[in-house]
Amino acid sequence: MERFAGGASISEHREGQLKLRVSLVNYLNAQPLGWAFLRGPFTGRYDILRSSPAHCADILSDGGADVGLIPSIEYQRIPGLVVLPGMSIAAQNRVRSILLVRRDSRAEIRSVALDYNSRTSAALLRLLLRHRMDLCPDFIPLRPDLAEMLRQCDAALVIGDAALQVPEGAYYVTDLGQMWREWQGKPFVFAFWACRDRSGLPADLGEIFLQAKRWGLDRLEEIAREYSGRLGIPAGELHDYLRCNIDYELTPDHIEGLNVYYRLAHEAGLIKSLRPLVFT
Repeated sequence: MERFAGGASISEHREGQLKLRVSLVNYLNAQPLGWAFLRGPFTGRYDILRSSPAHCADILSDGGADVGLIPSIEYQRIPGLVVLPGMSIAAQNRVRSILLVRRDSRAEIRSVALDYNSRTSAALLRLLLRHRMDLCPDFIPLRPDLAEMLRQCDAALVIGDAALQVPEGAYYVTDLGQMWREWQGKPFVFAFWACRDRSGLPADLGEIFLQAKRWGLDRLEEIAREYSGRLGIPAGELHDYLRCNIDYELTPDHIEGLNVYYRLAHEAGLIKSLRPLVFT
């Protein structure tokens, strides 16, 4: 789809009667939330801007999008956000696509390469290493090239599609979703839909995005088949990942887990201040 200039303000964008701009993460796990806008009943309704998690947050923060699927930590960093209720990208336990990777279990962790696309998972890893492993290594942001990450550092944080492609059995892998569950007993919310300015947004925006979620969840097999060719992973394995490992809800239990995460991140100095979740 053609993209509108990111420099236009939200008010100018709406006054010109252009489509609302939606920033969508391009990873497989985000597609059930966005498939209806890409291949379904809402195709063409919005201008869809596809990018990495970190860039989706930056686009929303800079005014280049009206709605964005953002890393959950960015809610506390971008002023004035409100959250679309009832949907997220979360994990109840093992997530399979947020991994701390080492060459073997005995390797000392003095340095960690962070996928520079990650913000929520990077903060989560810092908390888990500090509180669960009593470690405070050096952190080095790098592009998601596992071989290069492990050449430069003792361990690597790998997220999204790149994590799904880590060869099974080739490395010692720690699943951050599972580690969080064992520690806090709550789901972990990695991302959700948010918008900066409610004025001028459709009154039924939240319901439209919920309908899109329901439509996408009914098409997990279709999504898995398409991404199988892109990732070189059997479609059945990707379908199991979407169905069993990724949770798309945002219940009170999820929100409680989010609030624990925010509090810990604030105590660790990873966010400057705390504010409650506000929903549309």
